[in-house]
Amino acid sequence: MPELAPSTHALPELACPHCGGPLVVENEAWACREHGEVGFWSADGIANFDHSDAYWGEIPRDQMRAVLDAAKQNGWRQALETELRPSHPGLVDYVHHATRGDWLVLLPLDRQRTVAVDIGAGWGANSLALAPHVKRVYSVEKMAERVGFLTVRAQQDGVDNLVPVRADLHGLPIAPGSVDVVVVNGVLEWAGLVDPEADSGKRRDPKVLQENFLRQILRLLRPGGQIYVGIENRFARMFIQGTPDHQGLRFTSLMPRPVARAYTALRSITSDRTHHVERDYRTYTYSYGGYARLLQSCGFTDVKRYAVM
Repeated sequence: MPELAPSTHALPELACPHCGGPLVVENEAWACREHGEVGFWSADGIANFDHSDAYWGEIPRDQMRAVLDAAKQNGWRQALETELRPSHPGLVDYVHHATRGDWLVLLPLDRQRTVAVDIGAGWGANSLALAPHVKRVYSVEKMAERVGFLTVRAQQDGVDNLVPVRADLHGLPIAPGSVDVVVVNGVLEWAGLVDPEADSGKRRDPKVLQENFLRQILRLLRPGGQIYVGIENRFARMFIQGTPDHQGLRFTSLMPRPVARAYTALRSITSDRTHHVERDYRTYTYSYGGYARLLQSCGFTDVKRYAVM
């Protein structure tokens, strides 16, 4: 388990998820002077800032728990073979294949100085690829089972500069101006799904939530810091050919937003990622140029776009 350094503080980049203020140890938990107790180290080495029972992911929760239990008992690689490959063979490579980290060549990383944050870290593939090239990586994931798996994976592989963090992407417990790189791989599209400030259950527009998420990230970066975003083009050939969009329906990314939202209300199905019925189209993706405009509108500069061929 990571040690508190110094003894009265959390790791230097950790902060209150509500205001970004400093944390101090109070009754064996982390407290913010304005918001009181906000987090704690768990016995298994996870920095906990989220206590919800939410779950979504590539497989049902019961199966994810079976994978986690098997990882603890038999090692994470064996767990993938016994608990995941029989039903989801293609997902095994997604979870751990080394090519998941090929994007690293795009960033100037320094093993002695770079502090990185991987938001929506999932099973840990990108965080583990990043760890050998940076001073410290905060691996942020909201789902308890997935952050548990990436923690076991890091511990079993002897990775001592990865800090598992359980937190919501709209309340990142990272101090403003404290990190050099933020990784948002397969996450931006989901930022509009849940609104932490929903008024009587009414959520704000998905694009507004995505913009709030990106502006939050901008505040975390040091001068000269960089964000890496990995995401699909809304007009990609696979969607034109009928591959279901993130919420499980075909062709919704190609439609004008109001049409997609109305269509989803009429044709909603249980998503294989959230495992519940969603009656509003909220997983917005954009065109090649649309991402540049979105990032620039949120304050990012020198936006470079790359396409996988």
